[in-house]
Amino acid sequence: MELKSYQKKVIADLTRYLELLNETKSDAAAFRLFWQEKSAPALGLYQNVIPGVPNLCFKVPTGGGKTFIACNAVRPIFDALPATKTKAVVWLVPSDAILTQTAKALKDTSHPYRQKIDVDFSGRVEVYTKQELLNGQNFNPTAVTEQLSVMVLSYDSFRGRGKEVLKAYQENSNLAEFAKVLGKPDSPIEKADETALFQIINQLNPLVIVDESHHARSELSLEMLENFNPCFVLDLTATPKKESNIISYVDAVQLKNEHMVKLPVIVYNRDSQSEVLIDAIDLRNKLEEIADAEYARTGKYIRPIALFQAQPFVLAADMELRRVDAAYTLAREQGYSQLVLAALPQQVAEVWGPHYRDTGKARVFTLTEDAVAHLLGKVPKPYRPPDTPYVTEKGEMIHAPLIKAAGKAGGYR
Repeated sequence: MELKSYQKKVIADLTRYLELLNETKSDAAAFRLFWQEKSAPALGLYQNVIPGVPNLCFKVPTGGGKTFIACNAVRPIFDALPATKTKAVVWLVPSDAILTQTAKALKDTSHPYRQKIDVDFSGRVEVYTKQELLNGQNFNPTAVTEQLSVMVLSYDSFRGRGKEVLKAYQENSNLAEFAKVLGKPDSPIEKADETALFQIINQLNPLVIVDESHHARSELSLEMLENFNPCFVLDLTATPKKESNIISYVDAVQLKNEHMVKLPVIVYNRDSQSEVLIDAIDLRNKLEEIADAEYARTGKYIRPIALFQAQPFVLAADMELRRVDAAYTLAREQGYSQLVLAALPQQVAEVWGPHYRDTGKARVFTLTEDAVAHLLGKVPKPYRPPDTPYVTEKGEMIHAPLIKAAGKAGGYR
């Protein structure tokens, strides 16, 4: 499979940055000079996400072939590094579904992704899942010095404090040979054994490719990235965060010109977010009128929809039932038919379950501490509220259990 013209431009942009990086020996200076050459100096402000580690971002729309672009980027990056550098790649993905899909494609020697990497590295390529790494399956000091080792891993298997994460920190006899060959780590990971998988990857100083990188900007995610001890970080996303160092932009029109998008793409510019929302809803309503007329004429109905990309949010409340009851009443008055509450296990068992779920007032879900840490970017710490019992209208007295929630003064309580 050949690169599309816009994909070739992305790789050319990367290659030019790497040339400037080797000339200047400075991540920020190379980035600044790159955008000066493009006559866009305003884009050249480098964000030092991980100190001392080059960190670039490819901004490519969904459907633009980000994975294939990344496969083509691996060789140029390693060519710009010392020839003796161990060629290890950590390929991070945000979900199990993408993990399965990516690992399957990269392991399949008939797939264009794998074929490209095989050509660039003379067929000396091994692709690993986390379990294969933990088992030491074809993963040993001799192998990693003679091949390109690609480790396809999910964010959640290396950040947080869950059982799956702990496996990467634990002593592992399958990897003991690495500890002997690599010696004492220069950047030891806190609470990780010297034979632990996480520590071994850390000492391999890998190239880290972050798929859907906009999902990896919390404090826990950045801590995870630092613990990998990367030699280079390459972000792939259609919606980069403001701290991303975008080295190449691809827009939807370029995809359409290359027939990567089969449907018409119509783009309008608006001056504000509110105008975008209003116009999008108006356009959807007009399309619905057309759809209704088509249905009356042919009996076939097409439902127009408007999709808005939004950032996730967390709505938190303390255990004061009067406030929650007030919010519940207001939601009902506003016409919301489905209400959902979520809390930690003890809170669900003692308060939310009996008061809301068992009475049919709302659906109640249990949050694990890992899930809360993932959403908030920090592990919540216990907070003991004042012992002020709540008396219901029926005269029942309810004592709230301990809660874990975000504090108002920065930290957690």
